[in-house]
Amino acid sequence: MDKIVRAAIYTRISNEEKARSESNSLEAQREICEHYIEVQQEKGWKFSSLYEDPGYSGKDMNRPAMQRLIADARAGKIDAIVTYKLDRLSRSLKDTYTFLELLKAQNVAFASATQSIDTSNSTGLLMVNILASFAQFEREIGVERTAARMASRAEKGRWNGGWYPMGYDYDKEKKMLVVSSGQSQFIRRIFQMTCEGFKPAEIKNKLNSQGFRTSARMVVRRNGQAKQVGQQKFDEDHVVNIVRNPVYKGFVKHKDKIYPGQHKAIVDEVLWAKANAALNSKSPRILKHKDEHVHLLKGLLHCGECGYGMTPYPAGKKDKDGNPYLYYSCIAIHPEGKDSKCKVRALSAREIENAIKDALRKIGDNKQLLEKMIQESNRECRETIQPLLKKQKDLRETIDELTQQIRRLVDIFKQKDLVSADLKAEYKKLLEDREKAQTALEKLQIDIDRRQQKTFDAEIVRKSLLYFDKTVEALSLEDQKELMQLLIKELSVYPYDPNQDRKPGEGAFATKIKTRWYKVKLALYEVPTDALNLEGASSENNQIGCGTRIRT
Repeated sequence: MDKIVRAAIYTRISNEEKARSESNSLEAQREICEHYIEVQQEKGWKFSSLYEDPGYSGKDMNRPAMQRLIADARAGKIDAIVTYKLDRLSRSLKDTYTFLELLKAQNVAFASATQSIDTSNSTGLLMVNILASFAQFEREIGVERTAARMASRAEKGRWNGGWYPMGYDYDKEKKMLVVSSGQSQFIRRIFQMTCEGFKPAEIKNKLNSQGFRTSARMVVRRNGQAKQVGQQKFDEDHVVNIVRNPVYKGFVKHKDKIYPGQHKAIVDEVLWAKANAALNSKSPRILKHKDEHVHLLKGLLHCGECGYGMTPYPAGKKDKDGNPYLYYSCIAIHPEGKDSKCKVRALSAREIENAIKDALRKIGDNKQLLEKMIQESNRECRETIQPLLKKQKDLRETIDELTQQIRRLVDIFKQKDLVSADLKAEYKKLLEDREKAQTALEKLQIDIDRRQQKTFDAEIVRKSLLYFDKTVEALSLEDQKELMQLLIKELSVYPYDPNQDRKPGEGAFATKIKTRWYKVKLALYEVPTDALNLEGASSENNQIGCGTRIRT
């Protein structure tokens, strides 16, 4: 027998769900999870502890029982966690992934009793990726309403959240920015120096020499540890950002519009306008490029020729819209520069990312691959469900037979004025036997449903992959990056000559980036490499130097 797996059960129901009767009660959730653990006894699973959060929303992980569960997982007190559904953990994709990454780091398995999710096997991992991603996709429908609320707050002059600007604190009771007495004079001095003709470089040098530093911030890492950031020396960008920010003259900005704010100004509008005019007249380097592009393949992409990782790298040149060209460059070329013998060197970030998205979408067009994936996923289900279906049939026949016997006794009772004790006892026993059979049938139905839920529908999977790019674009950039990390196991790029080299073969495809061809080797966590035929994913840019259009 396998070693004992200490399985904990987590249940949650919010007050809102109670009012709407939308979710199973805590008792029902617990009973179903207990039965799931019983089904897994052959794997050594054994119930160990229960964690319940009654009346708590799933908007975040700040719940008493959830925090105890996390602490016990870190302490090595449990080996597996079972919930009724995935959304019992959280309704946030980011929180769900963070929690599952924590479990993965602690070697703790996760299972959803009703959704075919069990991270101790590859099928469960695939379902986590699909369900969590599409749950987030549905959640993003509310983004427009959130944006409207933020616009409304800005129109009323209210701060929309985030890290409050230097020179201000945030009053949680009044829910507004308040001037920081310790920093307001410092901010005014920056505006005055700008008006006096000092350049941003000169201002930052003076600030640093006088011991001024940027604001300290506290951030919480994924492992729960708090870390202080900030307290760095000033650079030119910090100075320019302060002078440009309308919050210091008493306004709030939302997108391209500014509105009179509810907070007090640190400088008057005359000084603000004069400082900005001086900044414009000197035509300073406004901002060094801040890479707002989230590199989706960071940490995944490798140079196949050198074996090194490829790191994000912003080039100095910009396109016609003023956006810098962004690349992934092989680490091998950094110390050697032009003398490096690496043939891959650097890849356009947007183009290679679009090519990978396109390749994943193309899997939806590959019927043979889909069928192989579906058949492999469903094989185990078919083998194990047949005995259960036979047992289900036998139980139904038993219930029908017991029901007929009960009806015959009822007919006898109707014909006789007095009924013997033996007949009454027989009637009672038949009722008990039928009730036991019905209970057994209900539990068996859970087992059958569990296995049937593991059966993938080829059309559903095909559509999920076919619209993969649209689904991904609906997510935030950080969530897109997280999804790539969950799906892609290996990603390497090699130089490729379509006229001389052999076809890429299994698990690889050819793509043209700018003017050069490359072979991309792609391995996914849930798809066998020998089944991954990406030949149809080969792509070529439609426009040289543009990373936004891929022709397949």
